[in-house]
Amino acid sequence: MTQFPTNELIDKLKETLVICDLHHQRMMFAFNHIRKYFPLTEHTLSQIVDIELALFDQLIYRFSKLQDSMGTRLFKQLLELLEEDISGLPFLDILYKLEKLNLLENAKDWITLRQTRNTVSHEYPFYMEIQIEELNLLPDEVLKLAAIWIKLKEYAFERLSHN
Repeated sequence: MTQFPTNELIDKLKETLVICDLHHQRMMFAFNHIRKYFPLTEHTLSQIVDIELALFDQLIYRFSKLQDSMGTRLFKQLLELLEEDISGLPFLDILYKLEKLNLLENAKDWITLRQTRNTVSHEYPFYMEIQIEELNLLPDEVLKLAAIWIKLKEYAFERLSHN
């Protein structure tokens, strides 16, 4: 006998979708306002005014929050909605399960996103070259994360409309 997803799981998934959507919207707002500065150089970074530096901070923060929310909540909730057994699975196996279900194109892309998140969240005030190099990773990774989010969001809403 098939067990249908509980209302509690559906409510948690809906909450996660709202949270992720908020992070995505704010990440893209910041990105669209500062994308003209990429690729960063020491000269362009020195020309950026404080309000735009705040947008860089917002971009990094929302990129990290979206990535975290998806990795810690959304992935598991989607798999539970699909009645996949994930109890006790390491995170890497969860990624491979999502890949097998065609919800992630490549599990290794997610690992790269996580590494980028960890890298850009550190500040190196005395090592400008390192900071610039790491910030220049963001444009491609932001677009990659946004594409994964949009795909999973559409999939989740499609599945929820059948429940």
